[in-house]
Amino acid sequence: MSLIYDLRMKGPGIGRAFRDYVGEIGHFARRVKNPVLLMPLVAMKSIEWSIYRWYKTPLRRFYGVKGNELIYMITNACNDRCPKCAIWERPEPKNQHLDIAHFLRCLERLHHNLYQVTLTGGEPLLFKRDAVKIADEAHRLGVPMVMVTNGRGLDEAFLTRYQQQGHVLVISVDSVDREKWNEFRGTQTFDLVMPKIELALRILGDQLRIQSVLSKESKDEVPKVAAWCKERGIRHNVQLYQDFGANNWTYAVEPSQMAADSSPCAARKNICIFPNGDVVKCFDHRRIPIAKEPLGNIARQDILEILCTRRSTEVSRAMRDCNFPCKQMSCNKPQAALFQ
Repeated sequence: MSLIYDLRMKGPGIGRAFRDYVGEIGHFARRVKNPVLLMPLVAMKSIEWSIYRWYKTPLRRFYGVKGNELIYMITNACNDRCPKCAIWERPEPKNQHLDIAHFLRCLERLHHNLYQVTLTGGEPLLFKRDAVKIADEAHRLGVPMVMVTNGRGLDEAFLTRYQQQGHVLVISVDSVDREKWNEFRGTQTFDLVMPKIELALRILGDQLRIQSVLSKESKDEVPKVAAWCKERGIRHNVQLYQDFGANNWTYAVEPSQMAADSSPCAARKNICIFPNGDVVKCFDHRRIPIAKEPLGNIARQDILEILCTRRSTEVSRAMRDCNFPCKQMSCNKPQAALFQ
């Protein structure tokens, strides 16, 4: 979405703005099945498009244009072996890993509609070059970025560049005790990562966050992590444990209690991309009957073509009524509400 907003602020040319308009309105028009309503709806959509895209941040945010989060699971691979998580057991084949150019094109197309891009995994820093390119592009486009990491791949050069871009870094920490840390991570990495967290705090300051997973196994350790963070002035978030296939940890709060929230699932506004380029609205999409199959793949389709379909709308509508335990996940809550 290059948009009229760009035309006014950056002057890319009438031709680019026209192509953008035709592309977006064309996708919208193909979704209108009733020919009687086609022209009135297209006219209304054109007015909406002009308002959203012409004015700068305040009006565009008021109308909700910045209402989406783009979440990229860059890889399933991980260099930790956490028993709480089974994703590292299913790394994607190398020939199925998405070329970073496809994601960068997707980010450029969507950036006017994004309040945040989140990079997760697996372990994102196993693909540090790609992570740096994404951070650079998000900064260029003015989109805040959050990256969730185990901290093993951090170094001073990366952190300095990341700090200058203003992005947020989230490090997963479930214990500050060496023995428990190594048990929870499945690797002997306490002495490697703890100095890197201190380095990240020195360089990033308030751009650093710590996130812990609360289960029956970690319930005695998480309060110690919270106290450790408070001493250092680091914002901390607690994520309730969710079983995504590992089945090695135990819920601290029963799923039936977690799902008691009657508010609509906010994750329906997310745009989630798997390591192979598959697009879904939720990484746990197979729980939702209509969403068992991906909406499309950004290696083969334009992201707007994928999102501007009747099925995409129907999936978002179905997610309004989702009442699964995953509603407690961080992807369903704004960053401001997560880290206190």
